[in-house]
Formats: sequence, structure tokens, C-alpha cells
Amino acid sequence: MKKIIFSILTLSLATTAMANNKIGVGLGAGVSNSIYKGAEDKAYPLPLLDINYGDFYVKGITAGYTFFKGEDLSLSAYLDPMAGFAVKSDDMGAGYRNIDDRDFQAMVGLRADLNTGIAGIRTGATVQFGEHGSEAKISAFRPYSMGEKLVLVPSIHMRGFSGDYTDYYFGVTSEEAGKNTTDALKSEYKADTAFSFGTTLTAEYKMTDKLSLVGILGVEKFSDEITDSPIVDKDPIFIASIGAKYFF
Repeated sequence: MKKIIFSILTLSLATTAMANNKIGVGLGAGVSNSIYKGAEDKAYPLPLLDINYGDFYVKGITAGYTFFKGEDLSLSAYLDPMAGFAVKSDDMGAGYRNIDDRDFQAMVGLRADLNTGIAGIRTGATVQFGEHGSEAKISAFRPYSMGEKLVLVPSIHMRGFSGDYTDYYFGVTSEEAGKNTTDALKSEYKADTAFSFGTTLTAEYKMTDKLSLVGILGVEKFSDEITDSPIVDKDPIFIASIGAKYFF
């Protein structure tokens, strides 16, 4: 899913920036299996934006403003213009194509980043709000320098979704059920508050002083409130991406 890749990309750019104290701009490509039944795996272009200008920043496609910056804690407000789990009905599998489209939504949020002081571990927490509900996330990561050229950043995270958010993207209305012929969509499905958890590994290899290669591998597992939906696959989401960044 494009949203999963963008979300992990934003975290990964933040972690590698902290590890290298650099500003970078680049381009990559990511691929992921879909959370929706019958939807094909797709590859997406990814902007590798990691820009800081005073208290303003851009990480991936997320833009924000840091209004508090202490020695170990920073607080910021941000805009995520492509939140959610969008899918077009035409991309669904046979028997599911009469559902309504699910669209991305713009969400505004607050973020806290903390250096725990414990074994180099950093943590982050976000909460964001949009037209179709709210989402929160906590994460922890630690950069490891493997010599002078390679940095590895393993991370773990957990996300929570409000009932409105979950029902918009993964619920099935009675109207949608009535339009479909597959047995799985004969009745409506009301999705409730849900969560997911995942892990990622980011690698950044410094080719020159100004050019690096970035690779990301990740997996995300969703709770039963989401996977019990008749339009959702029960399998975890796997993502992979690779790209190049130019530093200045």
C-alpha cells in the first residue's frame, strides 16, 4: 500500500537524518502487497525529501513546524496530505468491484520525538486528525553505524485507528453489500477501533560525501477489527523500497 510505504518512509528519513545530521533530496521506488482483496501489488515513485529550513521541515511528503526543541525532546505540528488506505473499486478483485472508492485524506497532527538516553534508543509519538477519523502512532528506533559508510536503523512501531477511520476504509455499508454478488459481501460490516504493529529496517550507504543509497524493508500486521472485514486480506503487508539521496 502506498500509504504504508509513505508512512515508513517518513520515519526512515527522520531516523537516518538523526544518524547522519544531513539534509537530503532524492527519488526512489517502493512496492507493497495490497491490504484489499484482489488488488494487485503495485510499485510507486517515492520522493526522498528530507529538508530543514529553520523550524520548518519536510520528511517524505509530510510537512511540519517544530515549535519546541529541547536537548532531548522536540515537539512539532505537521500536515500529512495523503493519509489513509485509498483504493479504487476497479482495482479490487472480481466480486468486490461495486464498493465505493476509498480516498486518501489530508490529516493534521502533533508529533513528539524523544531521545531516551538508554542505549541510543529514540522514540516518536504522533496523533493526527482528518475528515474520516483519527490515527495515533508510537515508534522506537536506534541507528547503528557499520563503519564509515553504512548506517542501519531497525525500528518498531504500533498504530491505533479510531472507529470512524477504520469503518471508512474497511467497513462495508448495506448499500455496498446489496450491489455485490459475492457471498462475502452479502451483509454490511461495521469496523471498530483497531490497531496495527510493525517493524522496519532502513539501510543508508554513503557512496560519496554527497550521494547515498537508501533501502527499506518492512512488515505491518493489522488487528482482527480490520482483517475480519470481507474486503481485507488477512496477510501482513510487506514493503520494500530503494532510492538515492543527494546531500547538501
